[in-house]
Amino acid sequence: QSEEYLKKCLLSLESKISNIDFEIFVVNNGDKNLSPDINFPLNQSGPFAKGESLKIINLGENLGFGKANNLGAKKANGEYLLFLNPDTEIVSENIKELLNEFSSNPNIGIIGPKLVTESGNIQEWIAGYETGLASLIKNNLGIIKNKIIWDSKEKKEADWVTGAALFIRKDLFEKLGGFDENFFMYFEAEDLCKRARQAGYNIIY
Repeated sequence: QSEEYLKKCLLSLESKISNIDFEIFVVNNGDKNLSPDINFPLNQSGPFAKGESLKIINLGENLGFGKANNLGAKKANGEYLLFLNPDTEIVSENIKELLNEFSSNPNIGIIGPKLVTESGNIQEWIAGYETGLASLIKNNLGIIKNKIIWDSKEKKEADWVTGAALFIRKDLFEKLGGFDENFFMYFEAEDLCKRARQAGYNIIY
């Protein structure tokens, strides 16, 4: 179901991160095998042209969000990891600037970028404060404190950011043991962020 979105996602990456050393792993969490040659009509003169930067991991079944991403992360060699949902596209030009936040502050462990919908509205529930009983009740009443974070025009510290687009230091990800695979889907990213904060790192939106 995500394949058509994935093509656009990969093409956006190809155009926005060509000035950065990178490798991309597409983790196929399904029973239909994917091939970069057949399924992805990529720019033959771009960084994917030789197929060296794009690798497909076909799992053969749905193992869950956390486990699939953990398998992809184990293959990665970079200093930083970006977990990115297939239905997203990179539209900004400042990925290198975002990565520089890590080198400028060793206490920053995870960064979540702002996400916007196709209509240009800020995607809700992309960052926030730690979830608790009181916050759940307030959310149901329409008192959503998390809007302070996701509506921010400037860089802001958060308790968690969404796993739909999440940057993390690779050594920290390994130190934390990756995503908790007991979560099949939902709350994996919030749990990862909580463990990162407990380890002394900051989460930045």
